[in-house]
Amino acid sequence: MKIIQTRFLKNILTSAGLVLIFFNISGAQSRPIELNHGDSLFQARQYTQSFELYSILLKEKQQHSPAMLLKMAYIQEGLGHISMSLYYLNLYFMASHDEQALAKMEEIASKNRLEGYQPSDVSRVLTKLQQYSFHITSLLLSVSVCLFALIFYQKVRQHKKPLTPAFILVFFLALLFAYTHFSEYIKLGIVSEPFTYLMSGPSAGSSVIDVIDEGHQLKILGKTDVWIKVNWKDKEVFIKESSLLPVRL
Repeated sequence: MKIIQTRFLKNILTSAGLVLIFFNISGAQSRPIELNHGDSLFQARQYTQSFELYSILLKEKQQHSPAMLLKMAYIQEGLGHISMSLYYLNLYFMASHDEQALAKMEEIASKNRLEGYQPSDVSRVLTKLQQYSFHITSLLLSVSVCLFALIFYQKVRQHKKPLTPAFILVFFLALLFAYTHFSEYIKLGIVSEPFTYLMSGPSAGSSVIDVIDEGHQLKILGKTDVWIKVNWKDKEVFIKESSLLPVRL
């Protein structure tokens, strides 16, 4: 009986792995023609034209590659647009998890005295969790599938009450839910305009807390109408939505 049960679980685990591989492969996108054209323009040093094509791919078609995002950051840095260069470096890091991008952002931030880029133990842990997101999610999902199969086997075939596997399954499902949603609570934005006002409340009539330049990275806490609540030097302040670039792919 133990041998049959072991073989059954091995088959389930193998099936779960194949399903994950299938979805990973089927989710891959072919290389767009616009991206090839944009790369050709970039190599010809026609940076403005290539950036326009890259922007269309990113904003309208929701397609990108780490190399494309890095080129966009390079173009913006060459144009002297600090905030946009940092924005695309952030996106590049999210797509590639290249720690050299973090070092480059810290270098730019230090040179321009920008807030929000200083590394911390918490940020390092979150970075690692994001870096291995697919592997962690795959592992949790595979374990959950195996536990569900074990519960089904014990209940239908062995006519037992699978209390222990059920409790363990609930635990792993809760863990999977928490992990897949933790990134929703980590929202960052980059100030995109110079002389940006930080207000005490979500209103133009509120008192001005500070006036900051572009390029600062702020933690997003919430939103009220056209105002974004952010953290600035351990204070909760509000910034106009049009003055902040949310960092997300």
